[in-house]
Amino acid sequence: MSRRFLWVSGGVALILGCTAVAYFMFPTWIGISGTPPKAFSFEELTGSLFLTVPKEPFRAPQVRELVMPAFVNATSIWGATGRDTRGHIWVGVSASSAGKSAHLFEYDPDADTWYDRGAVIDQLKAVSLYSEGQGQIKIHSKIIPGGDGWLYFASTDEEGERSDTDTLPRWGAHLWRIHPELHTWQHLVAVREGLVAVSGVGQYIYGLGYWDHVLYQYNTASARAKRVVVGSAGGHVSRNFLADAHGHAYVPRLRAQPNGTVSVALVEYDESLKEIGSTPLEFYLSKGSPDSNHGIVGLAYLPDGRMVFTTHVGYLYMIEPRDKTSAVVTAVGWFHPDGEAYAPSLFSFGGTNWIAGVARRDKGFEWVVCDLNARLAVTFPIDTKGLKEVLLYGSISRDNAGRVYLVGWAEGERGNQRPLMLQLRSGE
Repeated sequence: MSRRFLWVSGGVALILGCTAVAYFMFPTWIGISGTPPKAFSFEELTGSLFLTVPKEPFRAPQVRELVMPAFVNATSIWGATGRDTRGHIWVGVSASSAGKSAHLFEYDPDADTWYDRGAVIDQLKAVSLYSEGQGQIKIHSKIIPGGDGWLYFASTDEEGERSDTDTLPRWGAHLWRIHPELHTWQHLVAVREGLVAVSGVGQYIYGLGYWDHVLYQYNTASARAKRVVVGSAGGHVSRNFLADAHGHAYVPRLRAQPNGTVSVALVEYDESLKEIGSTPLEFYLSKGSPDSNHGIVGLAYLPDGRMVFTTHVGYLYMIEPRDKTSAVVTAVGWFHPDGEAYAPSLFSFGGTNWIAGVARRDKGFEWVVCDLNARLAVTFPIDTKGLKEVLLYGSISRDNAGRVYLVGWAEGERGNQRPLMLQLRSGE
């Protein structure tokens, strides 16, 4: 265990479809019932769990591997997690081969029971949007609650895509929603880009497309969508971005400079997709090429409306949203007390100033607990249960008992990748 202080440092409209390819069109929105949706809390709308400070925050976590339902070609969970208002955990499991389909699963922590809620390709067939050979191998996005009570997420394909030529995936991507209790899917938007991330708090749901960081906005009240190109460079795709309760979205913009460097700024858009703010992100890229960097990887919402996120190198930033003006974005410091580390998972851990998450350095995966007010971070090794070749990817989800869920992949029996989900209990 190590202790060290964290130092403070320093509207483009969407064309609805394409005249040449009728496949990329908006469907008709159909409501489940005429009952007005209930008013959800900030905690519920962000898929968070806000608790008091744990009795023993600086404590090594207890780890349990969950046995998930299997399907042919399942490979990994690329950070596609979320929670509904009942505290059930939702997971998108990706496939590995072209022409295959990702699946959506629901986990009931109280009953310790899994449910398969469907495959993407089957849902495309149900709404007559399937073409022979089509794949949707990934659900990469978070699975987030909307203000209408539905859960929103994106599926995407990767066939034929190339970052060096900005070649789009052959089959594009789709924005979906599912009713968490009726288990009914609805198709919302089809786009030509790949959709890697989804965010939103309430009425406006956002999706981030590649290449060039194309930001899509879906209005759950009007069932209309629009887009704006934020901009990226060198084939870079941020794995996550953020949105706030005012309907604003925060997306990294990368620009190649004449001297061969790349500048990075966090750009804020309001609910009309007007750019209203830009903050340089000094600690965003590692020394590798932009396309080898994952951008924003970890994120968490705090009970007072602030948001924190980590970049690929493990640097922690804080966003303090404003309604009519741009947010205040602050560089907080390294998430891991020893400096640079890949930190893909963050959780609100107690009160308004405690966060926890996962970081990886040379010695493996560690559980990091931070008191933001005291600028104190403590680390503990994570027991990966003797598994081989483990990768733990991004998550923000906790159940009603405060248990944390980590996802990714591990080496399977035949040396292949298999989906992995760990349940952590810490701080009690």
